[in-house]
Amino acid sequence: MKKFNLAVLAATISTGVGAGELAKPGFSGELMAMAGFSSTESNFNTETESKVGLLNTEAESQTEAILAPLGQVRYTFGRSSHHQVFLGTSREDIAVGDFVLEAGYKFGLGTNSSIAASYLPSVAGETWKDPFVTGKREVADISSSAVRLKYENILDSAFSVDLGYYTSEVNGENSGASLNSGSAINQLDRDGNGLYAKFSYTHSLNQTSIIEPSFTYKSFSADGEAMSNNVYGTELSYKKFTKRHLFALSASYSKTNYDSENVVFGKTQNNNTYDVFAAYEYDKFMGWENWALNGIAGYEVTSSNINFYNEKELMLGVGMSYKF
Repeated sequence: MKKFNLAVLAATISTGVGAGELAKPGFSGELMAMAGFSSTESNFNTETESKVGLLNTEAESQTEAILAPLGQVRYTFGRSSHHQVFLGTSREDIAVGDFVLEAGYKFGLGTNSSIAASYLPSVAGETWKDPFVTGKREVADISSSAVRLKYENILDSAFSVDLGYYTSEVNGENSGASLNSGSAINQLDRDGNGLYAKFSYTHSLNQTSIIEPSFTYKSFSADGEAMSNNVYGTELSYKKFTKRHLFALSASYSKTNYDSENVVFGKTQNNNTYDVFAAYEYDKFMGWENWALNGIAGYEVTSSNINFYNEKELMLGVGMSYKF
């Protein structure tokens, strides 16, 4: 799933740094801990040990508690504070529900523009070695990594672009083995690499709120032709600052088209995904300097022409963050 990872709200209001400065010189950042729960309906959720009933049916709902840390550490330097190295999860990403751990370098130029290059290290997860099995299934590790280039406020304009290249690998990939067909295994191989592009425009409604429409495109080239796909999406985000309160609300839609027929189900997969995500931050909670109360809520639905790939996810969380 793309979204619903623990988040804090992005502070989009100016913090008083000078033209071209990325931040005040030295170390800065935020650290956060959040607790919550998620409810998931997905045939790829490894918390459900067995697939019950017919294969081409939706998954049963599974609920689990979540407790995890988040944050980012930055070091700003240079004569005009135009240089910055960073490690962690950026507030801008997680304000709309995206969780990406990255390490990189950012360079400020012009009045408001900046260019950042980063590496997103391999993050391990779990999936099924062969998801097309009824009864008990075998778990496999899945890992992915990426490189990213982000140009914010291009030439001091309101336009930004975010580009990426990523790889994904399933350890012991064995999709389709239950069909006893070598050709099926080859067509369903999920290992591969992809490209990502996001184009956005930021419009200030007033001194305390902004709206940001964006368009995304993803292309994934899998070793198995039936798993290769193209994704076209759009997103609209609204962010509001009032006194010590910060709000962010985003909604998105994406269409995923696969390249060839899935031999398990006898048709080419097509998905439609809708999601909404909200985040809230109460700065200086209880009068505590540098501390904030955070809350998030998100809901995502994927509707596919193959019932097996239908998914739903609900996530709620609350936590505290410390800024320095």
